[in-house]
Amino acid sequence: MSKGFHLRPMLLVIAAVLLACGCSERPADGAADHARAMRFGTARVSTRGVVGTAELQAAGSAFAVWGICRKGDAAPIRVFDGTRVVSDGGQWSYGEPQYWLPTFTYDFRALYPADLPAGASVAFAGDGPHLTVGDFDAVSGVDLLAASPAPIECDPGRTMGPVNLEFRHLLARVRFVGRSDEQHLGTGRRIVIDRAVLYGIRTRGDWSGASFAEELPGSWTPRGELLGAESGTYVAESVELATDGTDLFADERALLFIPQELTDAVLEITYHYDCSESYRYTGRVALKSVSERWEAGKSYRYPFTISDRIFFDTPAVEAWQYAPINGSDFNVDL
Repeated sequence: MSKGFHLRPMLLVIAAVLLACGCSERPADGAADHARAMRFGTARVSTRGVVGTAELQAAGSAFAVWGICRKGDAAPIRVFDGTRVVSDGGQWSYGEPQYWLPTFTYDFRALYPADLPAGASVAFAGDGPHLTVGDFDAVSGVDLLAASPAPIECDPGRTMGPVNLEFRHLLARVRFVGRSDEQHLGTGRRIVIDRAVLYGIRTRGDWSGASFAEELPGSWTPRGELLGAESGTYVAESVELATDGTDLFADERALLFIPQELTDAVLEITYHYDCSESYRYTGRVALKSVSERWEAGKSYRYPFTISDRIFFDTPAVEAWQYAPINGSDFNVDL
């Protein structure tokens, strides 16, 4: 009887210590498989994202992960808190290993890249949980992605498999593709863009993952002043339009935009015909007449031709499915 009397308080103390220490307590030798360390790994790398394969596989490439665990209605415990997961050129690793605790429920959030552009900030609300990014600058050319998987219960009756992080693009990808139409210009003749300027948009914004969903990865609040016609941020000069189409802004950094309404957005183009430089023409297109907004995770392709004025075809809008790591959806095993 006396052994039983002392054993129960001791078990309660041990349980309290484990809970206070969080979910990273190293399991004892011979512990069940479900208590093994959490790991990150990659399968293959897609080359169809804005960021290329070589950059992502290079030593030092990193994303950040946040995570909590909780038991029942107890307060959540931080497992990862913006932890850098770094590539050494072939494998991914982080600091002190974390371990599964049976009967606990886990929530993970992740952000790529781990290092945001200057001035941007990231915060994690652990009770939700969700991530927020403040004052992100799309002109930086950084391809911003986030993952928000469903909660995972650590079942003591089974071996825990890897956590699958499906990263989603948070920005909008936009291309303006112009072509010379020989049916209107004559055989062999081309349109030459002297100068093209995109303005009336905002390049910075705040993102919240509180409403992260399959159809729309979070929400954006654009901030700052609208770009003016003389800003020089999105400018293309001396571009000859091929018959099969030429990207107006060839620099990949100019492909990424803060999702926003296009109420004031304007594309202004000054051009001439290659048969004569004596006359130059200027045309302006209000983008709201073509599409009302740019949404996160979508790719927009605006085809246009020029004869006596600028003619936009119906833009092609599709889900921007290709992200940098692990195939089509940037899947990372945790």
